[in-house]
Amino acid sequence: MTNQSNPWLTSNIWVLGLALLPAALLIGALLYFTAWAIAFSFTDLALVGRKSVEWSWVGLQNFERLFTRRGFLESLWTTVVFVFFSAIVGQSVLGFMLAAVLRGTRSQLRTIIEVSIMLGWLLPDIVAAFLWSATTSQTGLINQLIVVPLGFKPINFINEYALPIVTIANVWKGTAWSYLLFSAALDSVSREVVEAAKVDGATPLQRVLLVQLPIIRPHIATNMLFITIWTFTYFPLIYAMTGGGPGTQTQTLALFLYNQSFSRGNLGFGSAISVAMLIIVGVLSLFYLRLLREPK
Repeated sequence: MTNQSNPWLTSNIWVLGLALLPAALLIGALLYFTAWAIAFSFTDLALVGRKSVEWSWVGLQNFERLFTRRGFLESLWTTVVFVFFSAIVGQSVLGFMLAAVLRGTRSQLRTIIEVSIMLGWLLPDIVAAFLWSATTSQTGLINQLIVVPLGFKPINFINEYALPIVTIANVWKGTAWSYLLFSAALDSVSREVVEAAKVDGATPLQRVLLVQLPIIRPHIATNMLFITIWTFTYFPLIYAMTGGGPGTQTQTLALFLYNQSFSRGNLGFGSAISVAMLIIVGVLSLFYLRLLREPK
């Protein structure tokens, strides 16, 4: 094998260096902050007052606390349930179904649905949390329109079914991303391929499952990678709606990390939680990246 260099890059090496500089700075910053988070996880770093901290080396004590206290394992389970139903089942499946059904149509119904989806995405988290909390409260719209007219006592949904409600709210807010990605992916599938399957007698469902899905598999893996990581570390909507309650029913890992680090000032223990989350997200990322790299 001969080693041939690119003449243009050789003569414009400074251009290559300038183009890579932002990436190098970004990677350097990521490694810098990750290294500090790992280092802090081996200490009992704690806030003392507003501006001062104190710390000492504690070795693996923070990691022992993670697996011997119920808070971390409960939060991990809540996070798994929240990510599975809101990101994987909810946003991804619903986004794909909407993209497949609306593909190729140019009706007013499609415009209304797309605008509705985008509104959820565009609304600030605080506003969305307020709307969902008000709608599902004991005096909210659901009780006024459905529960009370049917003769039942008003239900405080946000307290009785906190995790399902925040899951539905997150699906409503985040489906736009999956819909847009799958719409673009399905539009890239050759119509000749789909028509050929149709001529061969494939039903609409078979054309979607056996023809279109395998072709857009890289897009599916990309979407799953993004929304899984995003949802795994996302907490503003939950924090604004329930604060992690009632009790710890909606306390995800990200919220557990926030409460330990900033509400209680246990920065060392919070760093250990962040390291654990980094490992879990890293394993998930490797799994999805492997799907992306598998041959078609």
